[in-house]
Amino acid sequence: MRSVRPICSVLALFLVIQASTALAVDPRDKRFAHTVYLQPYSKLRQAAELGDAEAQYDLAYLYYKADSDPSISGVVQSDKLAAQWYRKAAQQGHSRAQYNMAVLHLHGHGVDRDPVEAYAWLLLARERGHSGSEALLAELDGILNEKQVATARDRSGKLGVSSPPP
Repeated sequence: MRSVRPICSVLALFLVIQASTALAVDPRDKRFAHTVYLQPYSKLRQAAELGDAEAQYDLAYLYYKADSDPSISGVVQSDKLAAQWYRKAAQQGHSRAQYNMAVLHLHGHGVDRDPVEAYAWLLLARERGHSGSEALLAELDGILNEKQVATARDRSGKLGVSSPPP
């Protein structure tokens, strides 16, 4: 198990660098690929519907990656459903879901393409310690004007986010 950690660290670094082109997949997601898929979809969906932020995040990941990950079966890929479940987790303070909401808004996957909304989600993810958010914020700082950044800061306070999950 220890030999997997360096590989996951390198993979995580690569994915942070590629943040503007794909959803972030951190080392936890790689562990997810080998464990959570064993959990029946119905149980995961039930936990997500009951408000479990981690289950909501996992369910969103399944919907987003269903076509590109051969280990996912029985789930139809849907950017729109992925965005809905990421949003539910993000609104509960789930930092990876907040980061992924930003990436979805940057690319218009399942939501409107909106870099200002992406910036707002990134601010929240950074507040909760998401390591990749700072680099993407810096990239957007070079693209957005001052008014757009101010709008994003205002929006981040209005996204209906509760405190982070325990």
